[in-house]
Amino acid sequence: MDEFARARAATLDALTGDAASRVAGYYDLDGNFAGGSFLAIGPNVPTEVAAADLFAVTLLNADVGAGAARRVLADEQLVLDLQAVPTDVDLEDADDGVLDAAARFYETLRRLFVDPRAVRSDPWVAPAKLAARKRPRLLPVRDGLVRQYLGMQRPYSYRRDWKIFQQLMRDELIRGLVGDLPADDPALRVLDVALWTRARQ
Repeated sequence: MDEFARARAATLDALTGDAASRVAGYYDLDGNFAGGSFLAIGPNVPTEVAAADLFAVTLLNADVGAGAARRVLADEQLVLDLQAVPTDVDLEDADDGVLDAAARFYETLRRLFVDPRAVRSDPWVAPAKLAARKRPRLLPVRDGLVRQYLGMQRPYSYRRDWKIFQQLMRDELIRGLVGDLPADDPALRVLDVALWTRARQ
């Protein structure tokens, strides 16, 4: 079974059975999950990165150190890279030009999260979550738990991950199942939630 076939089978499993109750629980305002707050907590201006964006990332249990926060909030290139990524494109419709622009933004984020004093520092989870907050229709959260659940291969490659998620979002059966789930977030974000809540069981 190839990598996409494994990911599709796992995704269909995550979108059936108790999927609706899992997703509803994640978005329950009386619960302790991030729910809709990840995207809704403001301000969330599509063309800039602010302290509220970093706070939203922490709601997904991602570490944002003080140094990284200062670098992210002060970096002018990051803003330019973000502004180059369209706000109105869904992942399933994205061409290579859009994904190249998204990759430049994500790579800048990763660079800013690197600890310059560490012997080895390769952060990707917090940058991925921040990128997903700024472009939730285009970029998946895809944390380590979800990647493992989907059977994504090593070595780590975010572009390969994006392509797999793109294929998933182009699948009519998957799109229909995601659309039936009780959540108002963009479909890609809801898919992430369904996968994460299944992976943690």
